[in-house]
Amino acid sequence: MIKIGFFGTPGIASACLSGLVAEFDVAFVVTGEDKHRGRHQTLSCCEAKEAALCSDLTVLQPHDLRDPEFIRTLHEYDADIYIVVAYGKIIPREIFDHPPLKTINLHPSLLPKYRGAAPVQWALIKGEKETGISVQLINERLDAGEIIVQEKIPLHENMTAAELYNVIIPRGVPLLKEAVDLLASGRADPRKQNEDDASYCGKIDRDTAHIDWNRTSWDIHNLVRGLNPKPAAWTMFKGKSVKIWETRVFDDDALVLKPGELRRHRKKHLLAGTGDGLLEIIRLQPETKKVMDGSAFINGHRIEVGDSFDV
Repeated sequence: MIKIGFFGTPGIASACLSGLVAEFDVAFVVTGEDKHRGRHQTLSCCEAKEAALCSDLTVLQPHDLRDPEFIRTLHEYDADIYIVVAYGKIIPREIFDHPPLKTINLHPSLLPKYRGAAPVQWALIKGEKETGISVQLINERLDAGEIIVQEKIPLHENMTAAELYNVIIPRGVPLLKEAVDLLASGRADPRKQNEDDASYCGKIDRDTAHIDWNRTSWDIHNLVRGLNPKPAAWTMFKGKSVKIWETRVFDDDALVLKPGELRRHRKKHLLAGTGDGLLEIIRLQPETKKVMDGSAFINGHRIEVGDSFDV
């Protein structure tokens, strides 16, 4: 059985690791360091470490990947190949070049598009009609390695990031297994990426998630679904933050609202004005409250003419 070393940190890494355990001999798992999280700053581990411990796998959490002692430790395991899924750190050549079959990475986009952080979210935010999964050989440039295998995934206009992850994760493990089999058998035909088609995406921060009601209805709708479940698109209403979880572009030429202006429509529909039309707010979450539908928000806040999300 092929022996692998695994690098990964968040939920997608945990899910892939759980699938790979059944296919390969996992020599070790390298994950991010434990962090203080939550309101009480409790020290906790990442999802990949939890999965590794559940399978009684060796877990390594280096602070510095270039530490000579850590690199010697990796080499002692004699893994045939390293697999990287959302590890979160740049892996140096001393590590990725060592295994006989080198090091591969699963990236949830159709490389060379959406290199970098949060490719799942950005593909939805940008309103793409398709995305995909790429398995590449790692090199010293971010997500710029030669592609071993790639698979396209169609996107529908209401798909959320959570739903897209639910499509990507079960396809990721078979694609990684296919890439390992191709490399191990000598049948792999690595394909260079076209740099002219390359695009990059950055991390999602609070400013990214802040809704600008002057944007088009589709822009805002895509932002909302791209940031569901986290960090969630947000706006302000009467001095308090409100997370917007689900929307629908609403066509009604007879009704005109200013950007951010709210209107109760047919008693239970909550509409908001945008830069070019209307958006129905289907599910939202006021600060300190549970997620509710538009009608519950209308009833709880007594929406009146002139009420508006902050623009």
